[in-house]
Amino acid sequence: MKRLYNQSILGFIAIVFLISCRKFVEIDPPKTSLIKSTVFTNDVTATAAMMDIYAQMVSPASYTGGSNASLSYLGALSADELDLYSTTPAEVEFANNNLTPLTSTSLWRSAYQQIFRANAVLEGLIGATQLTPALKSRLEGEAKFIRAFAHFYLVNLYGDVPLVLTTDYKVNAVQPRTPEAAVYQQIIIDLKDAQNLLSESYQAANGTVTTERKRLNKFAATAMLARIYLYTGNWINAESEATKVINYTALYGSEPIANMFLKNSKEAIWQLARDGGNTNDAGTFAFSTQPNSASLKPALVLSFDNADLRKANWILTRTFNSSTYYQPVKYKATALSPITEYSMILRLGEQYLIRAEARAHQPGKVMSANSAESDLNFIRNRAGIGNTSASNETTMLAAIEQERRFELFTELGHRWLDLKRTNRTNAVVAPLKGTNWQSTDQLYPVPQEQIQNDPAMANQQNPGYQ
Repeated sequence: MKRLYNQSILGFIAIVFLISCRKFVEIDPPKTSLIKSTVFTNDVTATAAMMDIYAQMVSPASYTGGSNASLSYLGALSADELDLYSTTPAEVEFANNNLTPLTSTSLWRSAYQQIFRANAVLEGLIGATQLTPALKSRLEGEAKFIRAFAHFYLVNLYGDVPLVLTTDYKVNAVQPRTPEAAVYQQIIIDLKDAQNLLSESYQAANGTVTTERKRLNKFAATAMLARIYLYTGNWINAESEATKVINYTALYGSEPIANMFLKNSKEAIWQLARDGGNTNDAGTFAFSTQPNSASLKPALVLSFDNADLRKANWILTRTFNSSTYYQPVKYKATALSPITEYSMILRLGEQYLIRAEARAHQPGKVMSANSAESDLNFIRNRAGIGNTSASNETTMLAAIEQERRFELFTELGHRWLDLKRTNRTNAVVAPLKGTNWQSTDQLYPVPQEQIQNDPAMANQQNPGYQ
C-alpha cells in the first residue's frame, strides 16, 4: 500500500504502539495521551495510525501475513491439507497436532497486537475534533472491523479468550477469559457499527473512490458478519448478509479461475497489500525440487474432478526423483515486482458457500431456484464442473463441505475452522494424525506467558495441555 504520509510519522506511531503492546499482559503503561495529543490532531497523522495496522497485518509475523507463521500455512498443517517436509520444531508440532503452550504464541500475540492498535485508534478518535467528520467515521469503522476480525480468529483457535476493548494496561493485565458467546456478541456489535460507518465504495486515503480493494468498505463488514452468523448458527441472517454482498454486482462478480487472486479482482471483497512487493503467500508454498516446507496432501488433490479448473489453475504437479508433489499456486508471483497479487482475505466465493450452507439448514431452501443447490452450482459451474447431485439436506451439507474444501484450501485456516465448527475434526483428522491426536487438540493451547502473567487466567489452560 502506498505511503501517503511522512515516514517519520509512521516510525513514531510504530514505536509508540510497539512499546505499548510488546506483550499482551506484562507491559509498561501505554503512551495513550501522547498518541491522542500528537497523532489524532489532523487527517494525515490519524490516517497513518490506521495504515500502520494494515501494514502489521500483512507482515510475515502476522497470522494474516501469508508466511509460514500465518494461519494459511499453520491451519492447513493442523487440518488435512498439507504434508510437512520442514523439520522446524514449531511446524512439526502443528502438523502432528502436538502443540505446547510455547508454540502457538505468535498467532495469539499478533492478533492481540492488532486489537490493541485498533483500540488505540478508537480511543484516539474520541474527542478528535480537528479531523474531517467523514474520515473520523471511516477510521472508526475500520478499527472496529479489525478488532472484530482478530477476536473472531482468537475465539475459534483458543475457545474462551480475553475480550479486550481498551488500551488500559491495568485492565488488560488482569483480563479473564470471556465466554465464547459474549465474544461473538461483541464481534457482531463491532461489525454492525462498521457497516454503518464505512462507505460502500473503496476509497483512497483522501476519500476519493478507487479501484484498489486493500482498505475496508461496508461490504467487507457485511461479508464478515455473514460468516459470523454462519458460525453461530443464525441461518436467516447469514443468508441475508451474504445476499447483500452477492447482489452488489457493481463491485463484485465472477472472475475466471486463473485471475481470481490477482489484485483488485471482482472476486475480492478485501485484500491486504504488501509494501513494495507481491504477497508473501506465493513464496511460502513455492518449491521447484523436493519441498523443504510443505506440499498438498495427495488425497486432497486426487479428490478433485479432473475437469475442475481449480485443480488445473491452483495446483501445480511437480516430480522430483520419481516422487510426485503438489504445490498450491493460487498465488503465483514470487518476485517483488511487478506487483500483480494482494493477499485475499475476504472473497465472493465464500459468500456463495455461506449462503448455500445457510439455505441448506432452512426448510424449503435446499433445492430449486434461489436455494442451496443454485448457490453450490454457481461455485461448481464457474470451476468447469457440472451441477451437484445432492438432493436433500444431509447430502447437500456434505456437498457444501466438500466444495469449501476445494474452494478455500490454504486460505486463512478455513478448512481447520470448518472441521471444528461442524464437529467433523475427530472423524477427518484423527485417522491422519495417529496416536498424536486427541479430541482436545481442536483448540490450540493458550500461550504460557499469558497463563503465567495474567492472574485471572492462572490454571485456565485449555484441556489437554496441562
